[in-house]
Order: sequence, then structure tokens, then C-alpha cells
Amino acid sequence: MMKKKTSVLALFLVLLIAVTGCGGGAGNAGTTETASTSEGSGSSGKSGDGKIVIGFSQTVMNHPFRIANVDTAKKAAADLGVEIIVTDGQGDANKEIANIESLIARNVDALIVSSLSGNAIYPAYKEAERAGIPLIIAASGVPDDDSIPYTTFVASDEVTMGQQAAKYIADKMGQKGNLVILNGVVESTNSQLRTQGFMPEIQKYPDIKIVAEQSGEWLRLPAMQVMTNILQANSKIDFVFAQNDEMALGAIEAIKKANRMSEIKVVSMDSQKEALEKIKNTDELMMTVKNEWSFETAVKLAIDAANGKEIQKRVILDSPVIDKSNVDDFYDPNSTF
Repeated sequence: MMKKKTSVLALFLVLLIAVTGCGGGAGNAGTTETASTSEGSGSSGKSGDGKIVIGFSQTVMNHPFRIANVDTAKKAAADLGVEIIVTDGQGDANKEIANIESLIARNVDALIVSSLSGNAIYPAYKEAERAGIPLIIAASGVPDDDSIPYTTFVASDEVTMGQQAAKYIADKMGQKGNLVILNGVVESTNSQLRTQGFMPEIQKYPDIKIVAEQSGEWLRLPAMQVMTNILQANSKIDFVFAQNDEMALGAIEAIKKANRMSEIKVVSMDSQKEALEKIKNTDELMMTVKNEWSFETAVKLAIDAANGKEIQKRVILDSPVIDKSNVDDFYDPNSTF
């Protein structure tokens, strides 16, 4: 009887070890998987039903623009009959790299990367090349180093966006006055590119004085706090240029609280729905430059790359200036973003 009990106990322990071994490794992948159109097999590029599988490494998921990227990518994938696996880098380059490595390990058929991490993310691009996985860089900085591999870059041209904003501001200011600039995260490639376009253009007008230039971290609340301090330190401000709509909306709140809305004009970038509503229905926001937020084109390019089709190295999307004169052409009350 004792031997029989011992055998049963041993068998139970073996089964317990086997079960815990199957589930134990998932938490160590370094990936925050936030969305996918289907579960798939998780071990090879093609899903269980033979669909193309696209990996999408998103830099952050705490901003309306980035959330819209994901929502439109998921919708496009569903409409086009492919699977998409989305990861959240949480604004950390190391996490982004770990997420990309995890997607590579799953042998996705194509990889979309949208990163704010600049050069820090480039080692992951090289890993994708070594794995033979097409890389689509979307709404992100394009590598200026020819040794950094990628299949295609798709986005609005943020240098051009910066130039457009500077020309508009200079014209509306009559080429003179006091200007405040709210930049995005300093290390962000997107902020650097917008600055690269904006500053040389605005510096053509020596009578436009930049009285303050600070980071609003791309977000509404930090921008409101920064703008509150700038207002207290500067009695004369004519224009505020925010590098995205969220910061502009935060700045507007600060300006309204200071009862200075009548004397200060605000312009921005991205063309999110709330900003277009401000332009359409109020005088609080004067203009925004459209930054294409839909990832439908990125998904289509990823599918073409997965199918071995030849695609352009750079796909530049439109970035029109939007103000009261044309806002009705762009405003959609049902828009995702």
C-alpha cells in the first residue's frame, strides 16, 4: 500500500511540474501586447488559418495620436484580412527593443515600428533585417544613417510641417512680435524634425522675438503647467506655437485662466478632431498642420512587403495647413482622432 501511494504522489508531482513549465515563460518576453485581431499560433509568421501576421511596435499608448494609429491599423488589418499584433513600448527604448525582439521571435511576416527613441532603437532595426523581416517605419524618425536598414518609411514630412507653421505664423504676426514655442519631448525624433523645419524659417524674421521655448512633453497637462509659468513671466505674448494639438489645448486652458485669450493667438500641429472643433467653432486655436494619423497606408505597405512586392523607400503623406478657411474640408465628427 505504501508503494502504491508513493507512485501516485510521484505521478502527481510530474504532472504539476509539466503544467507550471508550460505557463511560466510568458511573463518574461518583455512585451506588453495591447491588441491583436486574432490570437494566431504565436510561433510562426502565418496564423493558424494562413493569414499574414503583422507585428506593430507602438512607442506609447497614452496619447490620442498614438491610440488613433493603433485603432486605424487594427481596422485596416481586419478589413484587409490579416492579423496584427500590437505592443506598447511605454515610452522606453529598451522596452521597445524587447517588444520588437519578441515580435521577431514570433516570426511575423512584416514589422511596423513607430518610435520616438531616435538612434536608440536602431539595433532593433538591424535585428529585423537579420531575421529577413520587412520593416515599415511609420510616424517616426527616418534614420539618417545609410547603414540602418528598413524597407520603407511612411509619414507626413515633419520638417515640411515645421516650415509651414513658421511661414503661417510669420505672415499672421506681420513678421514681428513675441512668440512662445512649446516643444515635444526633447529626445523625440518627431520634435527634433519639427524644430529643424520651424527654427530656420522663423529666424528669417529678426523682429519676431522668441520670449520662451520649453517642452510640454507632448501632453495637455504638462503644457498647461508650463504655459502658466510662461504667462506669469511675460506680460507681452502675441503667438504661441505648440508642436502638437494636445499641448496647444493645454496652453489654451492656461491662457483662458489668465484672462489673456483676446491678446494671444495659438497655432499647432496634428489636426486631431478636438483641435479642428476649436478652429471651427471658436477663436481659441487659429491653425493646425495635419499630421497623417491613420495607419491604413502603413498596413497596406506591410502586406505588400510581406508578399514580396517592390515598394517605394519613402512614402510621404500630405500635411495641409488647416484654419477657418478650409476646416470644413477636413473636419469629421466621427473621426477616430
